[in-house]
Amino acid sequence: MRRLLAVAALVTLLAGCGGIGTLPKAITLHDFGHPSPAHFEPAIGLRVVEVRAPSWLGSSGMQYRFADQADQRRLTYTQNRWVAAPAELIQTAMRRAYDLALPEGGGCLLRVELDEFSQVFDSATESHGVVEARALLISPRADALLAETRFSEHVVAQTPNATGGAVALRDASLTLIENVAKWLGRLDRARGGPIDSRSLCR
Repeated sequence: MRRLLAVAALVTLLAGCGGIGTLPKAITLHDFGHPSPAHFEPAIGLRVVEVRAPSWLGSSGMQYRFADQADQRRLTYTQNRWVAAPAELIQTAMRRAYDLALPEGGGCLLRVELDEFSQVFDSATESHGVVEARALLISPRADALLAETRFSEHVVAQTPNATGGAVALRDASLTLIENVAKWLGRLDRARGGPIDSRSLCR
């Protein structure tokens, strides 16, 4: 009986280790690269910048799909991951890129709602990164919506793999951050826009 128990324990141990001679495969982690200092000063004072995403973009999996409209699969690379979920990556990069200093207090809320963040394969050798989002400018007074718009950024991947997709999605995200800053500039009444941010964002 003792011998049978010892054999059973050994089988269980080997099963937990993935089998004899099998080593776990390394996971490659990707991010947006070295952080850079703030280089956008939003025309409208911002108190908070937040990025949200739907549940299917809530993990660190690197997603890809095919351009064929009949193929509705959303796939993930098995040996490659983001260091964080896409919304967190973009939020961190956006907060670093924007100068959010508000010496007089106040400031509006900028919310970005992520709709798509994936590598799309047009063929076996060609792909591009797609970042689609809706930006909302919200007043600190009763959370009133002041303005909203949509963005769709596409960047061609240099290689048809996870590394190429990671770089393309990083570049598309940085383009999104830049275009959101430009959009805020067009909104400000001091620059000819429709919103009096000095009164509405206090």
